[in-house]
Amino acid sequence: MAQYVKSGKVNRKSPKSYFEAAQVKEILDQIDQHSETGKRDYALLVLLFTCGLRTIEASRAKVKDITILGASRVLLVQGKGKADASDYVPLPDHVYTVLTDYLATRGIKAKDIPACTEPLFTSTSNRSKGQTLSTRSISKICKTRFIKAGFNDPKWTAHSTRHTAGILSLELGHSQRDTQLMLRHASGDTTNIYLHQIGKLGNSATADISKAIFD
Repeated sequence: MAQYVKSGKVNRKSPKSYFEAAQVKEILDQIDQHSETGKRDYALLVLLFTCGLRTIEASRAKVKDITILGASRVLLVQGKGKADASDYVPLPDHVYTVLTDYLATRGIKAKDIPACTEPLFTSTSNRSKGQTLSTRSISKICKTRFIKAGFNDPKWTAHSTRHTAGILSLELGHSQRDTQLMLRHASGDTTNIYLHQIGKLGNSATADISKAIFD
């Protein structure tokens, strides 16, 4: 397991529900992308799992928030308690391609993105087609896609996508600071929850005690 940079006190709140990388792939692979709804759901989950967005951040995002900073493509983010999109997350090439593929189903081409003030994710239902996806709708989409992939447990919620991004970042060797910046945690203590959980899950003490007693 990679070495992690630890700082500050450890916050021992309830364990975070998250998915392994292989489980994320299972969830994404079961989404039929032959419709606008399918492409939207796929793009939404790819963004949440990869960039660790909160549901409120995904709901508030506009198409024009996909932009360039320096030499990097990013998504501007309006975090909780913020009046505007004052933060951002880098957009990997694959994530950008998935997003533009979805936007194309709405008639939005790559060249139109900088001036498009439409919501990034919109409803496809007859009653609210074209309207912003609410946080409640995003949560429902996530839950539905989890269940279709066989992950039917109350512990898995839309916020599990954010936990997954944090855990995977640390497991892949990124520092606590890198992960804190990605998740936009105000305090490193919040990120330390993930470090603590990884440490406990990788602890073989109970298995060794069991072997000592019963083997």
